Amino acid sequence: MSKPYIDSSVYPDCDPPDDFKDDFERADYIDRICTALDFGIVPESKTLSLLSKWKNIFDQFPVSQSSGYHALRNLFEWEDVPKLPYFKTPYYLILDREEGRTDSCENLV
Repeated sequence: MSKPYIDSSVYPDCDPPDDFKDDFERADYIDRICTALDFGIVPESKTLSLLSKWKNIFDQFPVSQSSGYHALRNLFEWEDVPKLPYFKTPYYLILDREEGRTDSCENLV
């Protein structure tokens, strides 16, 4: 079996693995990719291809606070999982209210 393609750019803190030894390393990789996606860094097609085969890891180790995690689940056409609630009012909503703006898409965030 060939080694999976691993995006080394998501390992700024350590050397990337050559392969994944267990589900915990796969979950760590998912977390790193989702965090990058949260900051607007879109995964390469090879990465998406690999992650699309890991539904069991996505289910077992959810990254519920990550919008990238939910976007990937949606991209792969997997069922939604609960999102973590905001613990306070997001700053963008405070600004919208102060300036009298409304957002008809707020429920989609």
